[in-house]
Amino acid sequence: MMKLILFLLLFTAALSSNDFVEEFFTQEIALEKILDDQNLSTDALEKALEEDDRRYEHFVVDFITREKIEGIVDQNPYRSEMFRLKRRLQVNRQRGNSSAVMRDELRVATLALKQNIRTSMDKVVKATRLESYKAFEKRLQEIIIKRHEQEPEIDLQKFAFAKEVVDPDPLVKSIQENLAEYRYIQNIHNNLSAKLIDDAHKVYKAGVISRYGILSLAIKIGDSSLAKTIDPYLDYVYLSSAKIVYIIAILIFVYLIRKILIFVMRRLLYFVSKREDDISYIFAQTTKPFTLIIVILTTEVILAVYFEFSDVDWMFTSYNIVYVFMVSFFIYRLGNAIAVVKMEQLQRNKLIRDEVVNLGLKVMNGLVGLLALILILKMLDVNLTAILSGLGIGGVAVAFAAKDTLANFFGSISILLSDLFEQGDWIAVDDMEGTVVEIGLRATTIRTFDNALIAIPNFKLSDNGIKNWSRRTMGRRIKMKIGVTYESDMQNVKKAIAEIREMLQNHPDIATEKTEYMSSERQMKLVSKEDLKGIKRTVMVFLDEFGSSSIDILVYCFSRSVVWAEWHEVKEDVMFKIADILKANDLDFAYPTMMIHQAEGQKDDITE
Repeated sequence: MMKLILFLLLFTAALSSNDFVEEFFTQEIALEKILDDQNLSTDALEKALEEDDRRYEHFVVDFITREKIEGIVDQNPYRSEMFRLKRRLQVNRQRGNSSAVMRDELRVATLALKQNIRTSMDKVVKATRLESYKAFEKRLQEIIIKRHEQEPEIDLQKFAFAKEVVDPDPLVKSIQENLAEYRYIQNIHNNLSAKLIDDAHKVYKAGVISRYGILSLAIKIGDSSLAKTIDPYLDYVYLSSAKIVYIIAILIFVYLIRKILIFVMRRLLYFVSKREDDISYIFAQTTKPFTLIIVILTTEVILAVYFEFSDVDWMFTSYNIVYVFMVSFFIYRLGNAIAVVKMEQLQRNKLIRDEVVNLGLKVMNGLVGLLALILILKMLDVNLTAILSGLGIGGVAVAFAAKDTLANFFGSISILLSDLFEQGDWIAVDDMEGTVVEIGLRATTIRTFDNALIAIPNFKLSDNGIKNWSRRTMGRRIKMKIGVTYESDMQNVKKAIAEIREMLQNHPDIATEKTEYMSSERQMKLVSKEDLKGIKRTVMVFLDEFGSSSIDILVYCFSRSVVWAEWHEVKEDVMFKIADILKANDLDFAYPTMMIHQAEGQKDDITE
């Protein structure tokens, strides 16, 4: 990420033309001609050599930059010309045109030298990708040696006559020009080899720095007249005009990028929530870690520019570890903030269970922490294979020691997948009963009706039978037996039963077969829909039995509401109406009595 930012920010200088290598050859040939001038003054010679040294340095930088950033350096643009020259050589040899053969031999040798330089420079660029400077230095020497071994062999003695010809014909003149060009390219060939060997460390550093796309621009800035004036003073603090320009550009760029990222994040958060309060809350939770990441990144880039991206591997490693911590913390804060907002939305419209969000959030936090730990160990060159092997060997012991923890974890998954209960449900298991507070990874907490908090291991809940009183859509049972006295007229009893049944069928708060319910969901399971949803609409009123002291009437029905308080209100109203019906039919409630009968011949009265 940092490399990409640096490339976009700093690599803004225009490089040479597409055929910059050929342009370099042309410039160097022109300089070689100047150096051949015997009348050249000492000052002019020194200036020409200084310019020559600078041009070689620029050539190496441009080649490395183009090869690494653009990858368009053609190693052999002379194919077609060399093919044409070789065919012409063959024809001229057959015809015995020795002068034409010499002309073309020099030209082929010159093109071969140019191609050799291009190919060798490409190998040098690839060598800068090696991990250490020592490895690069060894590889560079091998490239130089091999390049000179592959240099075309030309016997310059047979071309000596061309130098003595005063008024040459066009063919001899071409031989003279080709001979001079070959000699100049050969000098360039040798000078470039010496330059690469002498400045091997600079070449390797240029390769490293060029990965960030800033070297070419730095050299152009350093060549300006202002930079040449102030750089000697800045050198005391290991600074330069190019570094200062880069640092200022980095600060401006980071400021703009931060503004853009904040704007983009705010727009993206509208997909999470449309409410401005929710977005402000998420920003409040994530602003500090995000700002800290930006500050750390800025300081790293500035220090990297200050040290010229070399010999600071320890710094990059340290910063990378800090990034892992900070990014993990940012993801943690962002994930939890979004979860809070989402759970508040879920409370308004139950689309996803809160327990799934809670469990997913805890799993996500655990995975983020685990991934951060793995990345840090990887950065510290810790052998992860050995650690994983050790964990494999000790896995059995760990699994045995943590069997209850694993059982609870899989128990929580089983509870969520089977959808046994959710937060807020009234459940009963064994002798424990209460309202579900939270379904955790290890245990489920419930609040009892005497306001105590109980934590039940999840594996017990998944293994034992759970009674869930809250999983009812419509219908909470009202069941009672009404006893009337044996002195009651059975016709009145029969009439009262019919009136109670009719009262229940017409009661607005009692669920009957005529009561409709709304449900647009389609079930994939082949199960009773009403039983699955918890819908009960049974109404039964029957003469049940002749009790020991009463004639019992069974009343069995369900209230529409499943809310406890509302159920009590409906039950109370039903009981009052039943009492009125019994009174209207001259029926009295029975109560426990005992009858004592006197046998015949005894004078005692029968006592009730």
